[in-house]
Amino acid sequence: MFFCFHTAFESRLMTPQVSLKVKITSMVRLDWSHRGLVKAKKDKKIFVRRSFHLFLPSKIAIRRTSTSEDRISSLPNTLLCQILSYLSTEDSVRTSALSKRWTHLWLHVPALELDSSKFPDDFEFGDFFDNFLESGEEDIKRFDLVYNVDEHIHEDFVARIEDVVNRGVCHLTILNELDVEEELVRMPLSLYSCRTLVSLNLYCVVFDASRTAVVSLPRLKTMHLEAVKFDGMWLLGGFISRCSVLEELTIVTDDGDELGVVIVSSKSLKSFKLKSMRSEETEDEGDPTVVIDAPRLEFMSITDYQSKRLVIDNIGPFAKVDIDFIFKVEDDDSFGAMIIDFLTKLSTVREMIISSRTLEMIHDNCEWELLPQFANMSHLHASFLETSWKLLLTFLGCCPNLQSLDLEFDSFPEPEEIELSFVPQCFQSSLQFVGLRTPIRVEGTLSEMKLPMLFLRNCKVLKKLMLNESFRNVIQKVRGIPKMSPQFQTVALSN
Repeated sequence: MFFCFHTAFESRLMTPQVSLKVKITSMVRLDWSHRGLVKAKKDKKIFVRRSFHLFLPSKIAIRRTSTSEDRISSLPNTLLCQILSYLSTEDSVRTSALSKRWTHLWLHVPALELDSSKFPDDFEFGDFFDNFLESGEEDIKRFDLVYNVDEHIHEDFVARIEDVVNRGVCHLTILNELDVEEELVRMPLSLYSCRTLVSLNLYCVVFDASRTAVVSLPRLKTMHLEAVKFDGMWLLGGFISRCSVLEELTIVTDDGDELGVVIVSSKSLKSFKLKSMRSEETEDEGDPTVVIDAPRLEFMSITDYQSKRLVIDNIGPFAKVDIDFIFKVEDDDSFGAMIIDFLTKLSTVREMIISSRTLEMIHDNCEWELLPQFANMSHLHASFLETSWKLLLTFLGCCPNLQSLDLEFDSFPEPEEIELSFVPQCFQSSLQFVGLRTPIRVEGTLSEMKLPMLFLRNCKVLKKLMLNESFRNVIQKVRGIPKMSPQFQTVALSN
């Protein structure tokens, strides 16, 4: 059995022809017990614990696989610790058996990755955590924690996370797997003003409202919040607005998060993803109201979302959007106007992906002649269930400069539906690429011919038509259809 440094370190060192192989001649089972991993203040010795259940080599034979110099051994400890930070903490601990020099090196790695469920009990987890924090004063640049203990002690948890925050953490991930109905895992108030934090990923934790703590996260660029509860309806909005360089934001709503209103107001935000993970039992309640004011936004994704209100005040003028959203309202009088206003706010986007249920909502509740013009849109990907073919033509008529079109049909439109009541402007001047995906059937239908025929015979600048496997039986006939465009290149099958 061989452990090869070359594989683990080569990409980080960028040093060619350096490779060490460690041959394990016997194994010793190491545990991290109550007596182990204790820092001796006088001689700085660390005693090995007994309960972490790691297997390490007791005898190691090192042989060179290159005639070049052993450059790894010549590296300073600071660089070795940086290299080890790209490994998991468990793998980093394993290197302590390599030689005397490596025995304590892992304790100074600027990264810590813990899963409480891998420890025998809560005491061993807490003891290991505490001793790591006490072993040195170096910054902890990255901290990842999967938290699932038998008994959550709020004071101990907060003290440990505060220590991590105060050690200059840059990348912080906390995944709480405790039952939220029994225990609420609350974040320390010091997290609100962590000046070193660059990325924050949280699952199923709580932020308390505070009269004294001021939110100031001047370096935070990426934030992912899933099933996170804020103790106060407006706390999340204030949290986002005070992240002055925030560029990527993901919010996943869940049962019991009690968000109420999600206000996304940011002058720096470039990417925003919003997704609902609510169960069927609470689906009738709907998702929180959302207000978006992000003038530099380049990408927005709204997935599986149902809300009474979704207000877009401002987004980037050439953004890409992925929309899977329906308004959940009871007042039908203003429903159509609300949808038109929503689409009007999106009318400057460059690319759009729109779901079948969003199109159904537009089809059932809007006056089609009131749809806005999408003059900037160059790419459209639309999915259809039983939506009227006429809605597709109407929507295409609102995209005069469309260059690429991908259509997915849950079922083939009826042959008599596939007709042009008018020719959209993009057919005449801009549409160059079309992709069609329909259900795969054993027997062909007339629609299999009429659907591609409509684009081949009416698009004047079409270059490429992509068809999925459902068209395999008719592909040769489709290729023989006379084309309107002199620039046309190919009809091809896609996966």
